[in-house]
Amino acid sequence: MASVSYYQTLQVKQDASQAEVAAAYRRLARRFHPDLNASPDAHRQMQAINEAYNTLRHPERRQRYDATLAPPGSASAAQTSSPYPARTATATASTTASKTASTTASSASTGPAGSTTASNRSRPPAAWLSYQKRIGAEIVFTIGHADAMAVLLADLQRRIPPAGRRYNIAYNRWHVAADYEDVLRTLFRNYAPVVQTAASAYAPGRPPSVAPRRALHPDTRARRASDRRAWGGMGLAVVAALMVYALIVSRVVLPDVAAAPSAAARVAPAALDAAQLPGEAAAQDDAITFPSDCTPAQIATAPAYFQEACKTLQDRPRAATPSPSRQFALTTTRVASNIRSGPDTRFPVLTTAPPGTRLQLVGYAISRNYVWYITNFGGWIRSDLLTDAPEFLPMVGT
Repeated sequence: MASVSYYQTLQVKQDASQAEVAAAYRRLARRFHPDLNASPDAHRQMQAINEAYNTLRHPERRQRYDATLAPPGSASAAQTSSPYPARTATATASTTASKTASTTASSASTGPAGSTTASNRSRPPAAWLSYQKRIGAEIVFTIGHADAMAVLLADLQRRIPPAGRRYNIAYNRWHVAADYEDVLRTLFRNYAPVVQTAASAYAPGRPPSVAPRRALHPDTRARRASDRRAWGGMGLAVVAALMVYALIVSRVVLPDVAAAPSAAARVAPAALDAAQLPGEAAAQDDAITFPSDCTPAQIATAPAYFQEACKTLQDRPRAATPSPSRQFALTTTRVASNIRSGPDTRFPVLTTAPPGTRLQLVGYAISRNYVWYITNFGGWIRSDLLTDAPEFLPMVGT
């Protein structure tokens, strides 16, 4: 490959236009790409094609590369043959004419570093760069090919001191100070770096051990932003579900737990009744059943509220003197009403009275900002579960 120019590799003339160079590259890529060509040599040929095209497609690189070649039509420009068997180049000038043209070109053409074309052609084994860019005061490059890699690396490290170079093993890239640009120009045939004016991750002074952060593609950034929004929405949904669950537990489960009495509370109603209704046998509460126990023998020893409950039966004779509490005969509200064993929701429910149940009220007590009325059914009902609040009832326990 050292004796074949990039123009011969792409099978175009040295004065071909950029469009012709691109068309030739596409044609050869379709012919020699390893995915389309099963030849064992297809990979090497495709590498040579890519190397030639990467140099000739940049006008600045092409101009510097042309300075190392003889003018078009000279014998030295046509002395090598094409690397492809289907197309060969033939010599069109005599030996004398080629020597004259070569001598003229060497005296008239000089390289970018001031070296002559003849000296460029007599350089050590050739080498090419696969990546090159000038960023600030640094020249960043990757060696793509070298006829003698060991010789090239030794020459590079000999001519550039350690203070002016460093090697990033993670990205296989050399960083050389721009002061040694002439050395790189003599070592690599396609040296023509693109100058980058924008700030880059390879800024001067960055430690070699710090790997640069690559810029994300716009589609990647949009996808990541969408993923973050989706996860955020899922998190909010989970939080909302937990809040609803906590609300349900606080409204449904906790009141039931609070309403369940302890062992001491289950004994409290009898003691409470005895304290609230002095002189009455509260211990008989569990033994009295309304209305089957409304017999004269049972009523004689029954508590006052049971006696009042028995008086509400239509088939029983009324007492000669009405009880002061008989005027407070009310009905329950339009919803089922719980009658409890004590004046608080912590006491268990004795029975549930359907809407419109007629009750005889005996007295009242106050518990936790609620008024509770003791009824003829042997239990307590809350004031808001009655149609009207009675007045002038005795307060039980006072």
